[in-house]
Amino acid sequence: MPAPARRVPGSARLRRQLVEQLESNGCLTSPGVRRAFLAVPRERFLPEISKREGLERVYQNQAIVTAHDERGIPTSSSSQPSMMASMLEQLDLRPGQRVLEVGAGTGYNAALLAKIVGARGRVISVELDAATARGARRGLASVKSRAKVVRGDGREGWPRLGPYDRIIVTASTPTVTRAWHEQLSEGGLLELPLVHRPGQVQAIVTLRKQAQALRSEAVLYGGFMPLRDAPGAPVAPPPPSLGATERIGDQSRSLAQLSGEALRRLSAARRQRLLSLALSEPRTHELGLRAPRPALNLYLMIEAPEDRLVGGWARIGVIGENGDGLALMAGGASTFTRIESYGDSDAERVLLSLIEGWKQRGRPAGHDLRVEVGFPPGAASSDVRLSWGS
Repeated sequence: MPAPARRVPGSARLRRQLVEQLESNGCLTSPGVRRAFLAVPRERFLPEISKREGLERVYQNQAIVTAHDERGIPTSSSSQPSMMASMLEQLDLRPGQRVLEVGAGTGYNAALLAKIVGARGRVISVELDAATARGARRGLASVKSRAKVVRGDGREGWPRLGPYDRIIVTASTPTVTRAWHEQLSEGGLLELPLVHRPGQVQAIVTLRKQAQALRSEAVLYGGFMPLRDAPGAPVAPPPPSLGATERIGDQSRSLAQLSGEALRRLSAARRQRLLSLALSEPRTHELGLRAPRPALNLYLMIEAPEDRLVGGWARIGVIGENGDGLALMAGGASTFTRIESYGDSDAERVLLSLIEGWKQRGRPAGHDLRVEVGFPPGAASSDVRLSWGS
């Protein structure tokens, strides 16, 4: 007797399941954002993915790459729903507000924004790439969204319809353009993924306009593709990486993975040596505390010497001065409890010193990071200052 066909959930049911997941992990908390995720079908903005891989793939809580360049490097994507929800919550949107989005992507985020601000609000999404803009318009039209996509350089904003109560930038940048500051209403919020160091996870900062400056109100952590300065401009390749994978039959697992700009300064022989160290048995140093991963990760990404820092969100640490040693944070799913060290002890000393600095500063978390952006007269770019306010 043939097995009964598996029932594939419909879009509305999958949306409810996604919303329940986002609520359970704390990413989604407000009624307005909840209603938007329930109302906007993500598959309308990912029609090819939906057709090829099915609705269930579309509603997984994962980022979905939608375009690559000729080198195979991703150039566009639909962001992870949990990250989108967290950013929308942090933006503190209200009905009737005027919102500028820099970077349309698939159009899904603009549709969510438009649902939240309602019929009295307005959402303008500025997109540099013509093909991306057309795709976003098609998606928005398919759900009868009031959000509008315009072609332009998002770094210049869209002054003709400003000022805006909220500006959200969905591509990473090391600076804040003067145009965004000028087009933001006094007291308004600007949210953007701020690049502190190339190749590392970014601090997604929400800044409030106060006179001639922008000051942070909240911080998230994530990774976004860089803001491009011309249509078709090449996307910066990922930082150097080292890895070893074991494959037996149809099963595979990662044995070691290191990445970071610090690897670039090492010779090929030293990189090979470093990878062999990462595959060896580590020395373990128990910290005697449970350090929240998000808090200590952010601190290390900002404070660790740039020429020593390796890893990222899942696995972060430092290498020895000559690449002869490696020290990585380790622990459970949500906390760091120990250091795992390999080779020379120099890297372990550096990492312990950084952790001691974090403890002496009061164990700061994301909400303790202070970001202030100023605009010096005549300067071409903004002045970004970071400090710990714990």
